[in-house]
Amino acid sequence: MSKVIPYSRVARQQQLNFLEAKRRQYLDREDHLLRLRKLLFKIEAQMRTSELQQLDLFREIADRFKIPLEFPNLGDRLGLQEIFKAHPLLVALQEFFAGRLSAEECYGKIVAQQKNSFLP
Repeated sequence: MSKVIPYSRVARQQQLNFLEAKRRQYLDREDHLLRLRKLLFKIEAQMRTSELQQLDLFREIADRFKIPLEFPNLGDRLGLQEIFKAHPLLVALQEFFAGRLSAEECYGKIVAQQKNSFLP
């Protein structure tokens, strides 16, 4: 003999199954987001390290040619962008590294900057 299941019970079970499926979806996405965040933090740390190494390279060149160079606070992204647009040594070095200046032309700009930095 077949048993009749009330509609309310079937509807309730369907809603419970729906909620459980959505919970699994949410937890899967949350787990995926957590893994992506961890990866993002690792990549950001590597990028930050590389950025600092690049700044050290510019600082090393400035020290070698005895040109005063003060970078803003490392957290000041806008300040860093502005100094790279305004400081003649940094502009010349960026052009050289991008291949728009030869070593000879870059050296000429550095020497000119040296002369300007020692003027009273």
